[in-house]
Amino acid sequence: MRRTNKELDKSLSFWIKKVDKVFSQYIRLRDSINGQCQCITCYKIFPIEEVDAGHFMPRSRKATRYDEENVNAQCQSCNRFQNGLQYKYGLELDEKYGKGTSRELMEKSHKFKRFTVIELKELYEYYKEKVNEISNLPD
Repeated sequence: MRRTNKELDKSLSFWIKKVDKVFSQYIRLRDSINGQCQCITCYKIFPIEEVDAGHFMPRSRKATRYDEENVNAQCQSCNRFQNGLQYKYGLELDEKYGKGTSRELMEKSHKFKRFTVIELKELYEYYKEKVNEISNLPD
């Protein structure tokens, strides 16, 4: 039986939501120390439950949506109410990952990327495993 585009779209959106959730969980765990995260843009410390996985290049740019350098712990105020403070975020990325990182991410974000269900399933499994590894580390 041949799948329709509608079924495929549903599958893609289903898997994107699953990957988004586990990827966000991974980023926040990766950037936490004893359940606390420092916002990449304002430097304030928050409980892990109160931070977002803030994107430098927006999630709508598929080529960088799941790029680990593009996404870092960011407080809800900076991420949601101050539009991510993109300029400051870019400066912090260059400090954290090396000069030119923000430019490379900007250029990468303009490349065309379309995910397949198979790619999304693989990403989900990959980040689920990383979350499990981090969660099982002693404090």
